[in-house]
Amino acid sequence: MNTPFYVFMRLLPKCAASRAFGFLVRLRVPFLSAKARDIFAEHYRLNMDEAEKPLSAYPDIGSLFIRRLKPGARPVAASEIVSPVDGHLSQTGIFDSPAQEMIQAKGKTYSLSSLLRDPVLAEKFIGGAWATIYLAPFNYHRIHTPADGSVISAGYCPGTLWPVNAGSVERVEGLFAINERLTTRLRLAQGGEALVVKVGATNVGRIAVSYTDSLVTNIGKLPRNRARMDWAPERPIPLKKGEELGRFEMGSTVILVVDSSVLARNPGLFKSALGKDVRVGEAL
Repeated sequence: MNTPFYVFMRLLPKCAASRAFGFLVRLRVPFLSAKARDIFAEHYRLNMDEAEKPLSAYPDIGSLFIRRLKPGARPVAASEIVSPVDGHLSQTGIFDSPAQEMIQAKGKTYSLSSLLRDPVLAEKFIGGAWATIYLAPFNYHRIHTPADGSVISAGYCPGTLWPVNAGSVERVEGLFAINERLTTRLRLAQGGEALVVKVGATNVGRIAVSYTDSLVTNIGKLPRNRARMDWAPERPIPLKKGEELGRFEMGSTVILVVDSSVLARNPGLFKSALGKDVRVGEAL
């Protein structure tokens, strides 16, 4: 049964609306922007004790949303793979068949190939594992590197911007494979590869990464007339585990994928965190 909200979201020009929303939360109007910031912080009960700056130092909701944390606020575990974000690990699984199906919600699946829009890259992860981590509005929204390694490429998939709340995930077919997303491909220091897939959602005005300024989503500059845009650095970009990788400018979802060699070294990967809240730097 289609709810009024679902019908409204189908009709809404979601990318344009999200850009407009992003503009509004970054708008700086004397008194009003600060008041809106305070209401946002109170409503979502943001933990400002761990923030880099006091609440008053953020002039608008947009800057508050992408706040950094105090040094040491997220200790990095000694394990090879750690959580790249603060959020809720809602789904996980192993690619134990050529279909490489991933669970979206009960009764709904999608494939890694459709998520990446790159069947050749997807095949490299047969026998590997994946985990979906949802970020709520109150979460810290910077994304960090899940393991020591190097950025070897990235891929941008244009798409729409459905909400990623429980209602939408349970209703919209292939939600993560139709929403806008930006994937970072990492070659790990201990061998093997990992993908950090950052999925946009309604009111996620932008997804940005730390390793290049040329990949910022939903600002009207990246091409929307082709299925995927590939990007690669002149040489691999080294990043330490826990180092900043990117950010959401409003909340969404990260899907972390590792190949079979990484899973072989970490056979219980993701299982103990399933259904739990995780934080940046925690062992997965």
